[in-house]
Amino acid sequence: MNDDQLLDADPHRSFAGRLDGADLLEEIMSVPHAPSFPLRRRLAGAVAAAAVVAGILSASTLLPDRSRPVPLALPSVTPEASPSPSTGGAGGGHELDLKYAASHPRLLIDEPGWKLRVIYGFAGGTGSAVFHKGDRGVTMTWYRAEHYQGYLEDRLHVSRPRATRVAGTDAKVFTYSRSDFAVMLDPRDGTFVEIRVQGGGVSRSYFDGLLERIERVEPDVFLAALPPEVVTPGEATTEAEKALTGVPRPPGFDAGNLGLDGAYTPYQFQARVVKLVACGWAGEWVRADEAGDDMAAETAAAALRGSRNWPVLKDMHASKRGDWSRMLWAATGEKGRDMPRDVRNLAGCSE
Repeated sequence: MNDDQLLDADPHRSFAGRLDGADLLEEIMSVPHAPSFPLRRRLAGAVAAAAVVAGILSASTLLPDRSRPVPLALPSVTPEASPSPSTGGAGGGHELDLKYAASHPRLLIDEPGWKLRVIYGFAGGTGSAVFHKGDRGVTMTWYRAEHYQGYLEDRLHVSRPRATRVAGTDAKVFTYSRSDFAVMLDPRDGTFVEIRVQGGGVSRSYFDGLLERIERVEPDVFLAALPPEVVTPGEATTEAEKALTGVPRPPGFDAGNLGLDGAYTPYQFQARVVKLVACGWAGEWVRADEAGDDMAAETAAAALRGSRNWPVLKDMHASKRGDWSRMLWAATGEKGRDMPRDVRNLAGCSE
């Protein structure tokens, strides 16, 4: 199982499964209580951000006490268009963030109280956000448009579709149970979105009412709505360098060119970075082994075996918000000569 499979997992699973930790996606990709990244994104005035997105989001007033969970609600004031230095400034990281936000779904839901649990993606046409409010859960997942027909055919086995509209887009509602509903929006701008709502007190009338509150927003509003600990494309290089402190880097590894173009909650971002490092060393071992370069092969193997000392993996393990560290340590702890190949298989390095 690789992290792409985990990140792109279909939200067919029950919300209860996500919360009780039985699902491997949640074991590995859940969010730490206290993010290890600095809280950089600041909005002018008392506005705040957040809501539910297909590109993601959630909004809330930015309180001075960052130890408390950030409540999610639709911003009551539209943020100023001018970028702040914390997002890279004009022409910098902010412009990069806007580029990606402009090319993907940007849906908000106007109902306070939702808390962001996980966010990843919005680059490459795929990604997901998981929110919950009490024992209710909302999962917004977006996929590339070419996969729409396949997903639609699958959902037709769930229930007969019911036509509706969400944020100005035609959509189809599917019923999993009396408290579990999903809606698939028709493709738009190269992607389509599926929104699933589950949990206690969720009825058809509640679900329909929630859909009426979902709206598409502009890129700057989308970015302002992201909780401040979320890593965006304009911050990826800086945050990757921090995550890589104390981690040996494979030959040719460039933290500024990792292709981390999405938006990630801290744990998901760390998992992505660790995957790239592990894959880099595993790939170097394969190259050296095939070339008969024993010294380089041993260097690569030693780097992987030393992963128990990588600070980022220790932080991830201590957070108790995922299982990626334990899985990688189990693979690198194997005594067999082909241990790096096992790492490649675990991390899905060929994908």
